[in-house]
Amino acid sequence: MMCNVAPFVMNIKNVFKYFFLLTMIKLIHSKSIKKYDECDKFFDLNDCYYFPCLDAHYSCGRDNHLARFSYDLCLLSTKKYSSQLTLNAKIYFNHTNQCAMTSLHDQLIEEKISEKFSCTHLQLMIFNIYLDCFQNKQPENKMIRIIDLCSIICDNLQIIINLFLNLNYGLFDLRQLLVKTGRTCGADINDSIVHTIPSLLMSICLDRKNARLKQDITNVMFNTRFEPSDYDWI
Repeated sequence: MMCNVAPFVMNIKNVFKYFFLLTMIKLIHSKSIKKYDECDKFFDLNDCYYFPCLDAHYSCGRDNHLARFSYDLCLLSTKKYSSQLTLNAKIYFNHTNQCAMTSLHDQLIEEKISEKFSCTHLQLMIFNIYLDCFQNKQPENKMIRIIDLCSIICDNLQIIINLFLNLNYGLFDLRQLLVKTGRTCGADINDSIVHTIPSLLMSICLDRKNARLKQDITNVMFNTRFEPSDYDWI
């Protein structure tokens, strides 16, 4: 009789262990979801702090894209330099920031936040998001598709140079982002030249479609922010 009871007791213990583990997994999952929900209040307000809030849930170092590039671009374009930008430039950068937030909100879903999801995946995801957002590839924003980087760059050249040079972009490939964005509006950017950020922006300004050469060249030649090396591409 005792021999028959022992396996029964062991089975009961195993059942309790199973339910205990299942309960702990649900608690951890709920806690994880709650953490991301905390960022939703910033997302709903289009608040730049949405980026560092998300960053708090990853351990990708202080130079990761969320902590450095995304947050700084959002703050510089909506706070520090906003008053100096033209109306169209404000619309463009506001759209870019909101586009990045929305894309992150839609893509950082539970199916992608798994044990296989690494910092490398996150950095690549963020770069591709900004590539789409800089080029206005979001179909839901048709009313402002004509306002792109190429259409605002010359009228805001000095301010945009200041903005990009003050970005803490760390490991983010800002040059590649600008090259690919510039090419979408007709700028013929030579890969054999090592461009500075100002020379890239100048190249996009002067070589884009619908360039107004007289006014645009004036904007470039009298820009006090340029260094001699910025003209090496000409």
